Amino acid sequence: MKLFRNTSPDGQRGAALLEVLLALALFVAAAAVMTVALNASMASLDRQRLGAHATDLASSILAEVQLGIRPLASAARLPLEPPFQDWTLELAVTPTESGAGEPTGLARVEVIVRHQFEPVVQRLAQVVKLSRSIVTNAPPATPEI
Repeated sequence: MKLFRNTSPDGQRGAALLEVLLALALFVAAAAVMTVALNASMASLDRQRLGAHATDLASSILAEVQLGIRPLASAARLPLEPPFQDWTLELAVTPTESGAGEPTGLARVEVIVRHQFEPVVQRLAQVVKLSRSIVTNAPPATPEI
């Protein structure tokens, strides 16, 4: 007596169709997982690229302040010139004081660079010497130590 044995051609076709549908479902699931992983990787790469760009802009602006190209004064959020028009700049200058409340001739300069469309903010701070002289290309009369 044959209880579960199906030798009809319809049963074999049904099993083959079930195998094809199962393989298709596995392929679609694998493709979906790969697409999600690739999208996450690309988003992470874009965040890293924007973060590195913000760090480069902040260090360049701080170098300009140190060289005297940019004025050493606090500035509200300003858009940068093209090709960096998607970025804004903010300078915060805080003079330092000694324990007795006297000025030390130093200032803490903080450069804040923000992207206008992405949530990227880079802060870079350094203490710089306040210069009261005019910056020239001439060598100093007496070297500073």
